[in-house]
Amino acid sequence: MSEHDKDLQAEEIAAGEARNGPDQSARADQAEQTAADLREQVLRGAAELENVRRRAARDVENAHRYGIERFARELLAVVDSLEMGREAARNAGDSGAVAEGMDATLRLLMSVLEKFGVTPVEAEGQPFDPEAHEAIMTQPSAEAAPDTVIAVVQPGYRIHERLLRPARVIVARAP
Repeated sequence: MSEHDKDLQAEEIAAGEARNGPDQSARADQAEQTAADLREQVLRGAAELENVRRRAARDVENAHRYGIERFARELLAVVDSLEMGREAARNAGDSGAVAEGMDATLRLLMSVLEKFGVTPVEAEGQPFDPEAHEAIMTQPSAEAAPDTVIAVVQPGYRIHERLLRPARVIVARAP
């Protein structure tokens, strides 16, 4: 609408108000207020709908990312068992096919877990982080700085950025 058309429309409204008196003017003001209220309700409804869409999209994304969390947590027991079996085979002097088979199986299982976002938590030599490490004991150490992880008893894992299992560690303390 051009400026000229807007001016004509404003003049017509003013002339109509003059002819119709204060009663028509009050009704027009009320109608404008109702229209403004309805516009605001529509905008709020649209904003709420957009929030619901975003929330649903985020929930679906999290379900895809973390849907295998329980399954992965259960598989960690298998990883631990394979690692212990591999160490037992090496300590028993069995460097043959059994130890190699366990190594290959463990590598395959770890690569499958990594495909789904499960990665080990770095711990040894790192500063103790209560968010990612579980200290099972402290040990005096002259070589390591206090509150540094000096040994990993059980490795920890993350699924994407979420902690799946904390690393169980031994932490250095001042001698």
